[in-house]
Amino acid sequence: MSEEMCGPVTVVTGEPVARVRMEDESEGNAVTSDMVSGLAKALELAVADPGTRVLLVTGLPHLFATGASKGYLMRPDRAVMEPFMRAFPHCPLPVVSAMRGHALGGGLTQGLYADVPVLSERSVYAANFANYGLAPEYGTTWLLPERLGSTLGAEMLLTARGYRGAELRARSAPVRIVPHDEVLPVALGLAEGIARAPRRTLELLKAQLAGRMLRASDAATAIEIPRHEEAWESPDRRRLVAERYGRPEEIWRPEEKRT
Repeated sequence: MSEEMCGPVTVVTGEPVARVRMEDESEGNAVTSDMVSGLAKALELAVADPGTRVLLVTGLPHLFATGASKGYLMRPDRAVMEPFMRAFPHCPLPVVSAMRGHALGGGLTQGLYADVPVLSERSVYAANFANYGLAPEYGTTWLLPERLGSTLGAEMLLTARGYRGAELRARSAPVRIVPHDEVLPVALGLAEGIARAPRRTLELLKAQLAGRMLRASDAATAIEIPRHEEAWESPDRRRLVAERYGRPEEIWRPEEKRT
């Protein structure tokens, strides 16, 4: 096996399941320029290994990904984070995301774009864009109802609160949600099962599945962009980011903060 560091992202190749780990502890796996370039390079290296058939993507033990950083949200202009946010459907091989830690905002969007996401019962998942006066983009308004169910997905977007994986499962979210310590072994088992097929078969199948996903996502994104831009220009954005970013009550409901 070969391990290579791509900034805050590590990639391990040499087996049918390539492992990609996002490990930016100092930034909480937020979207930064180093994370954007590091993930792109790690996915490129994983796919370039002819022995790779599936990619298993993980985050920190307590955080999968947290979306835009406070610094990004406070800047006057917005950067274009495509194709980073949709890196997994753009990948030509299947991607399994082991979302063992919390996934917030764009981090939730990114993780759910994997071909097979696996969530933790106890981790928190939040589409918290509205907390900061933002309307989401990158197909998020299509993706959450598609992945988690139309009513639940809309509720998550509108309330912007955090949902533990156990609650999502109780609400019949049609994704794999398992006990926290089982996320990695379950995700690895799924990846190994996928890797039994020939690489070319998986490339053909991924192209078909991802093509459908990206067409629907593109259509949603075209509608989202002007609304996102209007929200970005609103004075509410900077005020709400300054007031709320990083406060636990913006993710957890008060009765859950001590759990």
